[in-house]
Amino acid sequence: MTLEYIADLHIHSRYSRATSKSSHLPGLAAWAAIKGIQVLGTGDFTHPGWFGHLVENLEEAEPGFFRLKPGAPCVPEVKLPDGVDPDAWQEHNIRFVLTSEISSIYKRGGRVRKVHNILFAPDFDSVRRLNATLAGIGNLEADGRPILGLDSRDLLEILLEKAPEGFLVPAHIWTPWFSIFGSKSGFDTIDECFGDLGSHIFALETGLSSDPDMNRLLSSLDRFSLISNSDCHSPQKLGREANIFNTGFDFYSMREALRAPVDESGRQVFAATIEFYPEEGKYHCDGHRKCGICLEPAETWKVKGICPVCGRPLTVGVLNRVMELADRPAPAYPRGSPAVHSLVPLPEVLGELLGTGPASLKVMHAYARLLRHFGSEFNILLQAEIEELNREASPMLGEAVHRIRTGQVIRQPGYDGEFGVIRVFTDEERRNFGGQLNLFGVTAAAPRKKRAAGPIVRPVRVRKKKSGAGLKKNLNPEQRQVVASPAEYIIVKAGPGTGKTHTLVRRVIRMVTEEKTCCTVITFTNKAADELQQRLDRELGPAAPVFVATFHGYCLHWLRRDNPGLRVAGPEMRRWLLRSLYSGDTAGELKKREQGIAALLEKTPARLSSCPAGLQPYFAALEEANLVDIDAVVPLAASLLRQKNQTAATMRRAAGALFIDEFQDLNGNQYDLVLLLAATSPVFAIGDPNQAIYGFRGSDPAWFYRFIEALHPEQHSLVRNYRSGPVLVKAAGQVIGAAGGPDSAAGAMAGGEGQGDIFIHRSSSAVAEAVFIAGQVERLLGGTTHREIDKLTDRSDDAGLALGDIAVLYRTGRQAEVLAGVFADRGIPVQVVDIVPFYLSGAALVLYLWVLIAAERGDSANLLALLGREKGIGRRSLGGLEPLLPVGCRDPLTALSGVEQKLPARLGAAVADFQALRTRLRETAAATGIEPALRSIVLPRYQLDPADGEVVRFLRLAVTFGSSLTSLADHLQHYNDSVVYDKRAEAVALMTLHASKGLEFPVVFLAGLEEGLLPFAPRQPLTAAEEQRHLEEERRLFYVGLTRAERMVFLSHAAGRRINGKTCSRQPSRFLREIPAALLSRTETGQANKRHARCKIQQLSLF
Repeated sequence: MTLEYIADLHIHSRYSRATSKSSHLPGLAAWAAIKGIQVLGTGDFTHPGWFGHLVENLEEAEPGFFRLKPGAPCVPEVKLPDGVDPDAWQEHNIRFVLTSEISSIYKRGGRVRKVHNILFAPDFDSVRRLNATLAGIGNLEADGRPILGLDSRDLLEILLEKAPEGFLVPAHIWTPWFSIFGSKSGFDTIDECFGDLGSHIFALETGLSSDPDMNRLLSSLDRFSLISNSDCHSPQKLGREANIFNTGFDFYSMREALRAPVDESGRQVFAATIEFYPEEGKYHCDGHRKCGICLEPAETWKVKGICPVCGRPLTVGVLNRVMELADRPAPAYPRGSPAVHSLVPLPEVLGELLGTGPASLKVMHAYARLLRHFGSEFNILLQAEIEELNREASPMLGEAVHRIRTGQVIRQPGYDGEFGVIRVFTDEERRNFGGQLNLFGVTAAAPRKKRAAGPIVRPVRVRKKKSGAGLKKNLNPEQRQVVASPAEYIIVKAGPGTGKTHTLVRRVIRMVTEEKTCCTVITFTNKAADELQQRLDRELGPAAPVFVATFHGYCLHWLRRDNPGLRVAGPEMRRWLLRSLYSGDTAGELKKREQGIAALLEKTPARLSSCPAGLQPYFAALEEANLVDIDAVVPLAASLLRQKNQTAATMRRAAGALFIDEFQDLNGNQYDLVLLLAATSPVFAIGDPNQAIYGFRGSDPAWFYRFIEALHPEQHSLVRNYRSGPVLVKAAGQVIGAAGGPDSAAGAMAGGEGQGDIFIHRSSSAVAEAVFIAGQVERLLGGTTHREIDKLTDRSDDAGLALGDIAVLYRTGRQAEVLAGVFADRGIPVQVVDIVPFYLSGAALVLYLWVLIAAERGDSANLLALLGREKGIGRRSLGGLEPLLPVGCRDPLTALSGVEQKLPARLGAAVADFQALRTRLRETAAATGIEPALRSIVLPRYQLDPADGEVVRFLRLAVTFGSSLTSLADHLQHYNDSVVYDKRAEAVALMTLHASKGLEFPVVFLAGLEEGLLPFAPRQPLTAAEEQRHLEEERRLFYVGLTRAERMVFLSHAAGRRINGKTCSRQPSRFLREIPAALLSRTETGQANKRHARCKIQQLSLF
């Protein structure tokens, strides 16, 4: 059935920010009927609350079109103008199509992109699949229009995969801040944005600030249909722009009409668009709202885009941007383009006639009377005869509608967030009729033409040069000396941002290519080792004689040479084995035995002959199972070197030139190994004692200086910090230098861009601190929504910052909860990072354990950890099972086959259930992939929330491994010593200070800078010497945080904080006093109450 109907396809629900509470389905349907709209987009289907409302209240009427269910539950009150009967508007005849707008903020081509796109889906199942995927990328509950760190091209790919019958339309394509062609953060072409998937885009939304005439100045847009929608945030604003179709009344016919406005028979199926006058849009012209400056493009180019009042950059509007990209002097419409109707909303017309606001009671009464007589608003503006309007309403209204239909209006353009004004009558005409509808004798205003666009002149784009960009290929004088030195022993103190890894890599390359020497490079995490290996492979090729490993990897390589099956017993295995061997011990006694093992392994290789009698059973069990305690790996390898046999000779010969990265993080056993190798190998050690922050792992910067005393190496310092501005470098130097001693950062030089800024902020509480940080993040990003953009009076829009350019650092993982909650409320994507990989704790741990068990990569401790989660199975039950589990078994679940009947009933049933569950998990993973297997089997069993951030991260990781459980398990175990931080994620990083080492960000927030948090209050009493060592490590931790920043650091502390359920007053950290006041910048501390109020600027105070 063919039908002519009007559709407004881009709206927002009450779950979007700054929307009316009346934006519910009955309210939207009633106002659509009043306006004369037959089809509405639902908006916001990604929001769980709104989607639930849609499912509960809508039913399919035609394919892909939905209507309100008769007697739908929980129908809210519908607020309409007085005199308008909601029952008379037959809102049940209104159709809905499933739509949602996505705000994508990401980096592409070295620039931050902020693009809004509208998703269209034909059915609820498609939406469910889409939402399940998108929930893994961002917080869908924070806003009806969610902010995702997702490339527009990838969003389109997800839509095509999860809802293949759906389609995507770039939204309000010219809006400066959030659109595909936006002057601030957009692209120049559709294909530049969507890449290889550009052919799947067939329609574009023009937005309120542009019209088809402007868009048809670009020949590159000829292949696209242009649609218009209201993007409304309240039902009363429906239909500001809309579309008229004359085609089948269903989703698929509408989609094909957008794809091809004229069908195969030559009939116009996409008939017309209803347009705002573009000058009324709030970003039509250029300008600076703060200064009241509004300019046309030619005027903007004359002042070179700078506000003549304040000297800051102007916000470049839609008209300017269109002219920049245009390649035609006048609009040229492709054959079959829809007609265009430019209208003014009827309440605005009545407000002008009556001399009052469009929402006033007087206007609403007149509006209701007109609706009762003429029907819908669009009928009055588009269809009603002028003579009838003159006769039944007023000649003034008839004249107003005539002028609107013929384009005879007065236009005052909008700019920089200020809506423009469209008027029908001149001031003189309004004075003549005195605001009364029943006055006559009005002279018609001469048609007012649009401004001539003039010649298209495109401003020249100047590419900025990056300072220090040559560092990756070239060496500075200090680095050259290090790389070229012929010394046998070298130690390099490399401060933050000085090119430490670059220098190490260039030295290795020189030793291999010029000295023809094999090299061994040792670092501290598998992730760091892999990254070094990749860099060296790119330069030297994979066959180069370079061995890169962690200390444990290097030592295990040699221990396994004669014992290939040797495996490592980690902390969990150690505890399980101790419980099995000493089942009569109390928890305290077991803890003492574990501490005794750790103390023993600090001093001895731990062969049976040197073990105390009380620990011999433990080491005998390890040896019988061909296991080695993780803390014994390095000392055992050192013992091989001491033996002076063929194995030791081979180890020394193979070492070649020895390189040690992050030398300040050595512990005693690692230092001993280095000294043993140094007897026959040249040694290159590089690190920074000022960044020694892992004392809890046994690391001590004293070994850095012990090496100097023992071997008298040639000493070098890298002092040019290419990361941070001079203010940041100087402040960090003051903090670390306050301790005195050899670790001073004196002599550091800044090579980063700009000066750098440091701000200090005091909040009343931890929540207020988090709100401040989230607000500053929005400001730095130039706003994350149109609403935020409009509130900002001093934008940092030229900073070019993306979500991933910002990090919030804190001392303890507990601080993340409040911060993450506030960021989630604001819809800002975050990535929470700790020094321990996320999957070793929290909600993702059970997924990790099941992957290990299913892949036969787990051990008995892993199986016991899972069984301990079963209802009714406690410590005593597990204690009875432990003796039945073989030590070091790679498949403990299979090892229990056949003994289920011998176990207590509940435990035996759990083991049998686990064996069946593992089979299902393997079979499902093989058939559909690991991610669906975990989602359908493990998540429901443990009632894991599929939207939980850690669960989402794990499932996303699982997707990359397809069906290979063993590959995923090996990957997880390989990196369980590393900080898991995804640099590609478009999200603000929330991370502990310990996890931040080695990373860098343009902007860093350091939160919770209070006594007791940083410096952290020791949990146990310390001697004076221990307390001093603790304080200096805390100082180094603060130094590490400061030196992560390239451009800006925000230091915040709270006057009060809830600790163990009680609110405690807090004092600012002593380290803040060590930053000279002259280095501090100013920050906004006031809050604008009115739309145009300026934020108060105050000089920063430390306390």
